[in-house]
Amino acid sequence: MPQDLPEDLHRAVASMTPDELHQLLAGITAASGGLGAPEFGRPRVEPVVLPDPPADDVLLTVRVDVDDVRPPVWRRLELRGDLQLDEVHEILQAAFGWLDGHLHRFWPGPAKRIWTGPFFTTELDEIEPEDDGMQPEDEVRLDQVLREVGDRLFYTYDFGDDWTCTIKLEKVCTLDDDAEVEDAVCTAARMAGPLEDCGGPPGHQELVDAFRAGGLAALDPDLRAWVPPGWDPFEEDVASVNERLRIAGMTQAELMESLASGEDAVEWPSAVEPLLDLALPDVLGELAELTRTARDASRYGDLTAEDLAALARPYRYLMDLAGEDGIPLTQAGWMKPAAVEQVYRDLGFEAEWIGKGNREDQTAPVADLRARCQRAGLLRKHRGRLLRTRAATALTDDEDLVQHVAGRVGTDKNDLVQAAMALFALVSAATGEAGYDHRVPVADLMTRCGLRTTSRGVDPHHALEWCRPVWRTLSDASGLKLLRGEPDQQSRRRVAGMARMMLWPQGVV
Repeated sequence: MPQDLPEDLHRAVASMTPDELHQLLAGITAASGGLGAPEFGRPRVEPVVLPDPPADDVLLTVRVDVDDVRPPVWRRLELRGDLQLDEVHEILQAAFGWLDGHLHRFWPGPAKRIWTGPFFTTELDEIEPEDDGMQPEDEVRLDQVLREVGDRLFYTYDFGDDWTCTIKLEKVCTLDDDAEVEDAVCTAARMAGPLEDCGGPPGHQELVDAFRAGGLAALDPDLRAWVPPGWDPFEEDVASVNERLRIAGMTQAELMESLASGEDAVEWPSAVEPLLDLALPDVLGELAELTRTARDASRYGDLTAEDLAALARPYRYLMDLAGEDGIPLTQAGWMKPAAVEQVYRDLGFEAEWIGKGNREDQTAPVADLRARCQRAGLLRKHRGRLLRTRAATALTDDEDLVQHVAGRVGTDKNDLVQAAMALFALVSAATGEAGYDHRVPVADLMTRCGLRTTSRGVDPHHALEWCRPVWRTLSDASGLKLLRGEPDQQSRRRVAGMARMMLWPQGVV
């Protein structure tokens, strides 16, 4: 056996990639304590030799697959051949809904040699002077690396999650000199793009399998709080991809002008306007899509007279209880036990709370309803009593009352706190749910607008405190109690309808 060892070692070394050989030699050096051992530098990667661009402009049809995921995630794109690779990077980010928050790299084909073969450098690469022949991606055209049907180019995004895409050329068309062709158009798509920072293909697979088993409700609560509102990995439409492609590369000013014009112009809620000047184009695009979804009443339907009566009921009940003489308060300023217990019982709060329900300071549903009535200007404290206001007396119609509450409960003197509440209402209108978990996308969007409450951005718990009045109002609007199943069409319609009233108030009394 000993005489066989050199040949075995020779075969093992011959099968190693340059990086693997480098690691082996570095390990030997470390094991020797560095005594008399040579210093090994990173193995040099051979330069990329490219042909000149074609004489005529071309349109390339490519299929881009995210590797190592099932079911397959892919896009079919028509791309101008004269695009530089840094522009292709922006297009791929938009095509899969990624946020360009990590490093990336292009690797030429035909062989797939990720991390071991040649690559095109980015502005963030630290290339040593001796690495002659390395080509920056912003000096390489797509039609220099994809020439003939079947040619392949590889793209890696996020060196932690390692999303690698295979870009395969399917068709080449020569363009006329005067042809006006978009830089990028999506003609087919399958599956939503993998979520940022979900753990690469294994993490994506876990999310998809859990969703397939039972939708968002089947996800672990922490995962459910983390995924975007309304996330569905099986849902992606070509129109949405093309909308993202359309805005890719625009400046903030260009995008705002684009979003304000045309049949699909965004009708921004006034409360989110303080964020629009802070948002970069990718966040603006996301806000625009969220706003369009929230504004679409056809998702869950318009509020019915029955819905409006149910939404108005708790506010009207407390107003009627106040009557002409008001509700007596204790010296500490709480409603007296008999009144608290009456509200607790008649409005069914015992289904979502524990305790006797006769002390306001220990019965959050009652205390919260009273606080919202005061916030909306329906009740006011005066000389030891809660009195009904003149505005409340005039609100005899259910729709007027609901609109009045919706128009006031989400307001605040601080523009950014009010913007946070508007974001919470947007997510609620889009999903038809008033979830505690909405604090996460609210905090994320505000963080990406450059805002901070901690060194890492806006803390989701801080966002929830800002949004508490909206959260509790919409939670009550759903009609769901703590231990009662999933939202149905009626509860979604009521949440979405009241959230839209908050965002786009009309005729507020």
